[in-house]
Amino acid sequence: MSKLPLLIAALFAAAAATAAERNIPFWPNAVPDAIHAAVDGQAALESVRVLGRFHRVHGSPGYAAAAQWVQDQARAAGLRDAIVEHFPADGKTQYAHFRSYLGWDAQDAQLDEVSPQARPVARFPDLPVALADYSQNANVKAQLINVGAGAAATDYDGKDIKGKLVLASGPLALVHKLAVEERGALGILSDYPNQTTAWSGDDTDLVRWGHLSPYQTENRFAFMLSKRQANGYRTRLSAGETITLHAQVRARMTPANFDVVSATIPGSDPSAGEVILTAHLCHQSAGANDNASGSAAILQVARTLSRAIESGAIARPRLTIRFLWTPEITGAQAWLTRHPELQGRIVGGIHMDMVGALLGTTHSTFHLSRTAQTLPHVLNDIGRAFLDEVSTASAQYAERGGDSYAGFVTPGGSRDLFLADARNVELGSDHDVFQSSAWGVPMLYFHDWPDVTIHTSKDQPENLDATKLGRVTYLGAGIAYTLAALPDAEAPRLLAINRYTGDQQLAQARLRAALGDNPRDGALAIRETLSMNASSLQSLVQRWPAIATAARPLTEQLKMQQAALTLPAAQQRDQRVPLPSPAIKGPLSVYYYDHVGEMEKVRGVKTAALPEFEGDAELLLYEAMNLADGRRTVSDIRDILSGRYAPTPQALVAAHFERLEAAGIIQWK
Repeated sequence: MSKLPLLIAALFAAAAATAAERNIPFWPNAVPDAIHAAVDGQAALESVRVLGRFHRVHGSPGYAAAAQWVQDQARAAGLRDAIVEHFPADGKTQYAHFRSYLGWDAQDAQLDEVSPQARPVARFPDLPVALADYSQNANVKAQLINVGAGAAATDYDGKDIKGKLVLASGPLALVHKLAVEERGALGILSDYPNQTTAWSGDDTDLVRWGHLSPYQTENRFAFMLSKRQANGYRTRLSAGETITLHAQVRARMTPANFDVVSATIPGSDPSAGEVILTAHLCHQSAGANDNASGSAAILQVARTLSRAIESGAIARPRLTIRFLWTPEITGAQAWLTRHPELQGRIVGGIHMDMVGALLGTTHSTFHLSRTAQTLPHVLNDIGRAFLDEVSTASAQYAERGGDSYAGFVTPGGSRDLFLADARNVELGSDHDVFQSSAWGVPMLYFHDWPDVTIHTSKDQPENLDATKLGRVTYLGAGIAYTLAALPDAEAPRLLAINRYTGDQQLAQARLRAALGDNPRDGALAIRETLSMNASSLQSLVQRWPAIATAARPLTEQLKMQQAALTLPAAQQRDQRVPLPSPAIKGPLSVYYYDHVGEMEKVRGVKTAALPEFEGDAELLLYEAMNLADGRRTVSDIRDILSGRYAPTPQALVAAHFERLEAAGIIQWK
């Protein structure tokens, strides 16, 4: 009889024997209890209120002040090495392939209707989102012209907008190019809509946070209006009124810095590596959920763990735990580029972006997105264990009452259940940089979605919940501490969980194969699931080498399953091998920066649009670039994507790399 079933049985028996006593299967209750006791959701909410007072645009005085406050708070929490690192934002400095852009210093601005009805329209900084980022000095009186979306040349047919102000609902940078740069308009009034959700358009008084391009040094200005205000002007203009407005702006684009706050809880073994928690500190005032909440939450994780360690309630972790507050994506790109000594030292981490919203106000659900499918990691198992604990405890309290503390309720916070899920990787913030192939750091992503107030005047602290912030703080602290500190003696329990999770994923892949129409794609789903399970198991062994012997039979079984799998032949193979330029480190799009578009302009090329695809092409092509290692062919990459995500057209992958080749970003090997 094989020893493998006996080993698995023993592991599951060990886990089951203490399941009744342990809330987290791989920790004695004393450890998560000590972390829970040190969590303060109200303190996190108070941090949100403070951060919300700063208008935190990249490279602005408001952002710099917020960064200084975070540094002070981290030091007060016992993280004595907390510093603000300054990275030039001057439009010239490169961080790998990413070219920096200018900062922005805005003093004040006002928009008034002069005639036929004298009235104030918008005030900055009274309403921080009233003035679009990267607007510049102006003092003009001009007639208002409605140009619809203003995003296409045809929107301007038959309209004389030179020397006028335009009212538009399209993307601001594009409207500025077409209306101001090409046709001589003096400025923009905009009600560019927010991200689409089921509640889009319900609140016509939301004012959207807008941005002109930080790369366009000749920007004029844009004022942001609510849908109610903009529609009022549209109605009046369509009735034949001539409306004149007076715009006054004191603001300028200027060389500045991308400020990144870094602080650590030192580990007991400086050579063992680091676990990292990140949050972007930027965005408009108040920007409460996006992302004062994530910034406050990781600050509270730092306070929680520092307090528990210094009191002796929990041991100092073996690995260092680092905290990083960034200007979104840009800061992560700059920081990683300038710290090559950390290459390979960061074992894994958590990124928090929008984590505190009240369910009833914002309609937000909390999501724990797993690591990228190209970076399978035991971090996913650790994250799921803590998420299950909080979800179960909060549901029991919400449904039955009893001990609110056991339900992870913060005094003064809501008693809502923790509506949350674990899901596959999603893009959209700093974790994109960390998980790119240049750095290869597996990251969990904590985020709320949908959120009907995101990027608007109504993203305010009163829409956040101290209970939810406390729960998220506990999750972050527990997961990070586990990866940094779990003793070797407890690692076999993680091994049992990892194997069980792998079996579940393999069963799902086999079901996909059984129900699918394409036998080859079905076989790829099984092959790639086995490969991901092997990688996840290997991450466990790398972190806790003491379990290598126990894990060896599992590793061998996965190898045998892979070897036994028959893969139907492909009808057509693309054997070209894409090799990225050494200059490429990180995502090709970095916040406002589109490297592909910039390189196409430099080379004077314009490629055809990518083939239409109903799935998440952005994610698949991000991962395609991560898989381009100079060895895999286009077909190899397509097969991995199809097995790990969803059936992916080879034509999509090929067209993507052809576009990158034309732009000089990859070459064919």
